[in-house]
Amino acid sequence: MVIAESMPTDIVDRLLWQDAQQMLGRHAEPDGNGECVWCGWRWPCSPRRLAERADAASRRPWREAWTVRHDLNSIRSMPGLRAGREEPRPVNRGRFE
Repeated sequence: MVIAESMPTDIVDRLLWQDAQQMLGRHAEPDGNGECVWCGWRWPCSPRRLAERADAASRRPWREAWTVRHDLNSIRSMPGLRAGREEPRPVNRGRFE
């Protein structure tokens, strides 16, 4: 089954653009405390800024997209900064319950 997805016509790197859209959707907005609703980091969080950069790079020449793709994959491998495909971990705000 093929799912048709509307994609802007100026996209050079389709996969980078799709990854950026997924991250932008998850790290979409701040909560009432000014922290990201997905990861709990101060808004705009690092994954959000990287996703915005990836979205812009997906429209540029392949050399720029390649660099951002490497950055995007590197952030997924960092234990404390999972911007990839996992469910968010509960944020410990220093409360002992």
